[in-house]
Amino acid sequence: MAKYARSGVEVHVCTVTDGAGGTYDPDLLKTSGATTLAELRRRELECACRVLGAQLWMLHYRDSGMPGSPDNFHPASLFQAPMDEVVAEMVRVIRKVRPHVVITHEFSGGYNHPDHVKTSQAVYRAFQLASDGTYCSSSQTYDVWQPARLYHLVVPRSTIRWFAVLLWLRGKDPRRFGANSDIDLTRLGVPDRQIHVRLQLDKYLEIKQQASACHHSQGGGTMHWPSFLGRRAMASEHFIQVLPPGARRHRDLFEGMEEVP
Repeated sequence: MAKYARSGVEVHVCTVTDGAGGTYDPDLLKTSGATTLAELRRRELECACRVLGAQLWMLHYRDSGMPGSPDNFHPASLFQAPMDEVVAEMVRVIRKVRPHVVITHEFSGGYNHPDHVKTSQAVYRAFQLASDGTYCSSSQTYDVWQPARLYHLVVPRSTIRWFAVLLWLRGKDPRRFGANSDIDLTRLGVPDRQIHVRLQLDKYLEIKQQASACHHSQGGGTMHWPSFLGRRAMASEHFIQVLPPGARRHRDLFEGMEEVP
């Protein structure tokens, strides 16, 4: 986002839930001046978007928490929301923003977070429906729009493997990763051969770290590895082009697209 914003591209971020189902340090909430975790998470997102140069959009759903948690059953959670309703919200945002490139989670949600999985599914459907003039014609106030490409942001399996080895060497179990030890890193990542775009982002690393630092309630971008390895991991990002299908490897998310106003 920092790279493209500083290249003259209009960058938008749409977050679907409020983060209210996450774990946090109660003392941090007291010192922040926020009255709820959702308010604190919103402030952190606004801070990160200012650093990156992106415009923030927020939908109204509550964080569903990790699989099997009580937050899954909160009536306002994304997990409980009808898929058609979520898709309609996504179509509304796409038609209003009119993006040429859309990026979302991979279908597994990265680490099987229910909200990431549902968001990925909803964005996939909305990408296809946003250009359908018969879809939601009575309730949508924006003209139809067809984005050119849909990408999934992914982590290469090779990266996951060397990170898992580092955790083993430091006496930590990569099968029980995260604040709640509920993430099995050995089951994550995508085969490297499936990746279409690898962006090298060394020159934007400081901006990326500043944006990460905005998220105090989630660790502020701190890593579970030595700092030089953390910098290496953050200095590149990887993407799979999902739509249109049949893409070959390319160097940039916009490569081969005609120039647009």
